[in-house]
Amino acid sequence: MRSVRSLALESASLLLAGCGIQASEVVEAGGPAVVPVAPDQLERMLLFFVGPDGRPIPVARPLDWGDSPPPTAKTLAALLADPTEEERAAGITTRLPAGPKQVEVVPAAREDSVVGQEAGRPAGAPEAVRVTTTSRCRSLDAAPLRQLVCTTAHAEDPEGLVKVALTGSDGSLLAAGCA
Repeated sequence: MRSVRSLALESASLLLAGCGIQASEVVEAGGPAVVPVAPDQLERMLLFFVGPDGRPIPVARPLDWGDSPPPTAKTLAALLADPTEEERAAGITTRLPAGPKQVEVVPAAREDSVVGQEAGRPAGAPEAVRVTTTSRCRSLDAAPLRQLVCTTAHAEDPEGLVKVALTGSDGSLLAAGCA
């Protein structure tokens, strides 16, 4: 008869042998996982700033006014007011030019309704949100343009699926999406 000790040693050696899987190095399979941020538009607004690594970063802020959801112009005004002290302490910045900024927004009408209904897009209505600002837009690089486009798109649609056409003091840009 085998002793309990020999049975334990045999069991341990089987466990240590594994299932024939060979040891290997770590295999890189791409970047980190990306999780979409879609705050409840009745409680929060989504603003796009620039993170510590220089990439766009969405920031959800609680609503502090009576409009739920807030009009796009108010959301853009919050973006143009720059990051809060807490956001700056976390390394969040903006690449939008300094100085006074005013915006006017013509919202996109929805496509999925019948003409004549309040939410529908009547004939000739814009397919993109139109944003006019007193600042330059044509001479901006990709980061501040993405801040404006993505903040506007998510203010208009929870998934940010609308296109945004920017016009600034230096001309207009073609409508772009938040991608």
